[in-house]
Amino acid sequence: MQSALKVSRFLWPEFVLEHGCVFLARESGSNPPPSNDTATGWESFVNHVHVLDEFRNDASKQTVIHQGKELDVEESAYDETHPDFIAACELGRTAAKLWALKLKQDFPSDRFRVYYMEYDNPIVRFHMVRIGEAVWVSNESLQAATNSSFLNSVIYDTGLLDEPVWGPRSRVH
Repeated sequence: MQSALKVSRFLWPEFVLEHGCVFLARESGSNPPPSNDTATGWESFVNHVHVLDEFRNDASKQTVIHQGKELDVEESAYDETHPDFIAACELGRTAAKLWALKLKQDFPSDRFRVYYMEYDNPIVRFHMVRIGEAVWVSNESLQAATNSSFLNSVIYDTGLLDEPVWGPRSRVH
C-alpha cells in the first residue's frame, strides 16, 4: 500500500504558496528567489523532480566520462531502452498533465507551465507564468533545439489544458 500512496502523491501533489512563488509542498520552507534569479527561474529549479530518483528501479546507470582541456566530467546515464526507464517516461508524461490540472484547480486565477523533459532521467517541473518574466523554455527554443533529448518533451499551459502547447499531441510542431 505504501507504494500506491507514493505514486498517488507523485501524480497529484500538494502545492504551497510562499514568497510569491508556488512550490511542491514537499519543498515547503524553500528560500525566496535569490537576487540573481527570477521567481520563474527559482520555481523551475526548486520544482523539478527526477522520476527515476523517486522510485526504485533497475534502469542501470552507465558512467560516461567527458574529457576536457582542464577538467574531466563524469556523468551517469540511464539505459533508455530498459523497461523501468520507459515506464518512468510514461509516468512523467502523465504526471505533467495531472500537475497542470491540479495547479489549475488549486490556483484558478494563475497560469502555469508544466514541463516533461526526457534528458537522461525523465524530469517533471513547473513554474507560474508571470508578466515580464520569460518562461523556463519557450516553444521557439524547443523548435530550434538540436539536442535529441528535447524530441519527446511535453509542455502544458494551464490556460490551454485541452492539449499540450508542445509535444506529440500539440498542433505547434
